[in-house]
Formats: sequence, C-alpha cells, structure tokens
Amino acid sequence: MIHTSKADTRRKVSRGPFTSRFLPLGRLLPDWNDHGLAQIGRLEHATLEAGALVPMHMHQNEEILSYLRKGTMHHKDSDENDLGIHNKQFMLMNAGSGIYHEEGVREGDETVEMLQIFIRPKTDGLEPKIQFYEPEETFSRNQWRLLAGFERSEAPMKFRSEVLFYDVHLEKDHALQTPDLNGNTGLLYIFNGNITIKNTGETVEKGDSIVIKDVQLNLKSSRDSDLVFFDLDEVAPFSRNGLFAK
Repeated sequence: MIHTSKADTRRKVSRGPFTSRFLPLGRLLPDWNDHGLAQIGRLEHATLEAGALVPMHMHQNEEILSYLRKGTMHHKDSDENDLGIHNKQFMLMNAGSGIYHEEGVREGDETVEMLQIFIRPKTDGLEPKIQFYEPEETFSRNQWRLLAGFERSEAPMKFRSEVLFYDVHLEKDHALQTPDLNGNTGLLYIFNGNITIKNTGETVEKGDSIVIKDVQLNLKSSRDSDLVFFDLDEVAPFSRNGLFAK
C-alpha cells in the first residue's frame, strides 16, 4: 500500500501567533475507522511567532515529542525544568499519570517551526518523566537518524509504545530508501523540500504525507529536503485515553 495525502488536506487552525496544521493520518485511508494512525494519536505541523505563550496545562496518558527545525521554544514544567527547546535540544514528555508544562516563544525571538507528535502509550497511568536529548549534529545528512523509539530500541529517547521515529536531511539530487518496516506500517512526512517517489513517479512536497505497508519507498530529492518517518506496529496494544492523543 502507498497512500498519499497532500498538504491541503491538513486542517489549519490559527490563533493569533499560533498556526497549526493537523495531518489527516487515518481519516483519509480506505476502510480505516480511526482518526489517528496506530500509535500516532495526533500530529501537527506548527508555527509559533514571537510572543506566543501556551500557559501551564496538563498532559496525561500520551507521549509528546517536540521536534523543532527552526527557532527556540521556551519550556517550563512541573519537574522544574526551565530551558529552550530547539534543533539541537529535543524533548520527549512521557506524560503518564500527569505532567504540567508551559511553552512559548520570547519576544524578539525567531518564529518557531516544529512538529508536535502525540503518541499513544502502551497503557495508562505510567510514571511521568521528561527526556531531553542533545544530538552531536543539527542534521543527519543523507542517512536516517533514529531519534526516538520503543524501550528495547537503541534510540536516545524512549517512547512507552511500539514506535520508531527517524529524521533525515536529504541533500539535493541524493537518493535514499525508507527504513525496512518488517511488516509494520510506515508514515513519511515532508517537513520541507521536494521529493520524487521513484516507485510511482509521484512528486511530494512540504506538508505531504505518505502511509505505506509492505513496501519500501525509493526517494530522490530535487532540492534540499527535511523528512521524518514513523515505523508503527498496528498489532501492539496502545491506549486512546490521552487528553490530546485519543
């Protein structure tokens, strides 16, 4: 299966300095009765302008990965963390039984562009914790980088759910194949750039997403592109009791 959803199928919500574009995920898939996609409960491509602030609020029974490519988002939480999140400081909140946090962009700072990734955990009421990771390089050029994954994986950040999350900066005229899914379901998202899917001849651009099963995509970039990829185990258990990742 190869199913493409174009950027204009995302639902756009704007509130002052915030703009979020919510991916359709399972909504456009045939014979699929879930707004999410396996362990992904919600996935939004967001921009936050200077002065944006989301006051202290709760997350529960969801795993939230903040993936920034541009700008710095300031984060405070109930564990007394107070720091900037950016493209060399990633954050994964394992909300479990409950975590409070606030986020914003300080006046005068660059506009943030990011993915907010809401993962459904394997079960409810887990111990809350927050993980931070500083990669050696801002980008992984022309090869997939495993940033977050299930607890048995070698990923530097851990989901309490059967998910693997990769990213890559694919330079112009370079080719790459999506990771081997071993029977799982995959989701490719074009954060920036322009990619040709050599399997089909289709061209995908910023904001487009592709759900795949039983196939690996052969990708070629026509300009520098930022891509993310999810490996999802539909058979593994997950909770739909999150405050946002239902």
